[in-house]
Amino acid sequence: MTQQDTSPAAPSLGLLARMPWWVGVALALAAFVALHEAGEPPASHGTQLLASVGQVLVPLLCLLLAALSAWRQRRLAASSPLQATALDSTAPLHTPAQPPDFEDTVPPCPLCHGAMVRRVHRLGPQAGQVFWRCLNHPVCTGQREAE
Repeated sequence: MTQQDTSPAAPSLGLLARMPWWVGVALALAAFVALHEAGEPPASHGTQLLASVGQVLVPLLCLLLAALSAWRQRRLAASSPLQATALDSTAPLHTPAQPPDFEDTVPPCPLCHGAMVRRVHRLGPQAGQVFWRCLNHPVCTGQREAE
């Protein structure tokens, strides 16, 4: 059985390739600016050389991984629109066709006329049956059976 040699940066690169493309672009810009500041003249010659090489290579790598991420998202969207929406971090979680009317879906409490909460009996002969209990329970003991 052979072992693959992986660099310490491999998990980070894989994570960056799975992030949205704009994160890679933002990291490329941030790396360019940070390495440009690190290579300013008060730094030593070795630091200047490392910063000047990194100033080109690190943003280039971030941009390549951003392009890979954009390609993967586009390919996923073409193959399965539902799955792509589920994996898209910017997509809303739930978009109802028409929001339910609160007054139509939740009955008022028969005692205090407040809102009620749908509950399930856990114990006794009614175990498993659904009922409505007043939101102000235990102050209000209003309860009604669910239809």
